[in-house]
Amino acid sequence: MLNLITISISLFLIILAGWTVTTYFIKKDSQEVIKEELTNLFDICKKFFLSLRNLIRILTSTSLSPEERDITPMEEAVSKKDEQVLNVVQPINEINEKSEEVKHDDYDDDVALSSFSPEVVEVINEEEEKVA
Repeated sequence: MLNLITISISLFLIILAGWTVTTYFIKKDSQEVIKEELTNLFDICKKFFLSLRNLIRILTSTSLSPEERDITPMEEAVSKKDEQVLNVVQPINEINEKSEEVKHDDYDDDVALSSFSPEVVEVINEEEEKVA
């Protein structure tokens, strides 16, 4: 039964592809519409496979983790996306607060280092000491 379904779907796709190619080359006025529909079909397939991959990731991470979680996998996926967005964009006032906290022993007047986080400034100072 599974082979009959597979063969039927395969034949349908082959016939549809042949019909599309034939119509595309014979009917010049329908080429633009066919291109548009094929582009839509490709975008839908791409989104389908991305969603399927995300579903598989969520299921594997949920089923393979030993501890039970209080949040649902959907909430976790949404929170991860929010964290990524928040990590990329930092508010200006937060950057200013961090720059005020940076204290330098030898470089109090160094304005360029004040825009970096304290950890980055510490690494830069260590590298400068190694070079010197």
